[in-house]
Amino acid sequence: MGLLDGFKAFFNQTVLKMQGKALTPEQEEELLSKLIMADFSLKKAQALLEQIKEKGNNVDVIREVLLNEAPPFEPLRDTSVPSVFFIIGVNGVGKTTTVAKLAHMYAKQGKNVVVVGADTFRAAAQDQLSTLVNRMPVTYVGGERGSDSGSILYKALSENPQASVFLVDTAGRIHTSRALIDELSKLIRVGKKFSEEFPQEVLLVLDGTQGIQGYRQAISFVQGTPITGLVLT
Repeated sequence: MGLLDGFKAFFNQTVLKMQGKALTPEQEEELLSKLIMADFSLKKAQALLEQIKEKGNNVDVIREVLLNEAPPFEPLRDTSVPSVFFIIGVNGVGKTTTVAKLAHMYAKQGKNVVVVGADTFRAAAQDQLSTLVNRMPVTYVGGERGSDSGSILYKALSENPQASVFLVDTAGRIHTSRALIDELSKLIRVGKKFSEEFPQEVLLVLDGTQGIQGYRQAISFVQGTPITGLVLT
């Protein structure tokens, strides 16, 4: 059962059947337990429960309070000027697939897209990315495993001055891997050789099912990397 499945079951089986009636103390305790099991921290779960009790303690209030917890959606930046996106994160969270989806989205918008395979660390990373974007109207620039990722990015930027979007797939890294963090810093320096505004976006990809663990990953990355946005897969 996923992190949210237990909470959804409680909401559907208990809360929706209340038809506006107040929660009993036992149901309040169960709601608190389900919020914690759905990966809210104890402090946040208690705060949400207090909001629910203060506002009326019924199904409509519960729905309102939980929906208000959802962050506002902010679309990706305007790409009317050349924009460079670095896609970063640990291994296995979906960075390469995210790059392919962004490439598809921007290509459908008529953008001139260049996909940069800068992950030269993981075996088959280049093959996976090139296969995903092969049928899209985009340009792919990659290299051999073990080659210099900075050189690949430099080649992509220098040979495609007409492009409007550069999507850079990077090697999976953790904040404790000094070599990979240094590599990311190098990629940023390469981008700034072409424009001080590059990269405009550094998107951290997180596995949406990891809950608190994903939060901890984000905190670790933010401490050493200029993150501009998150992608939950």
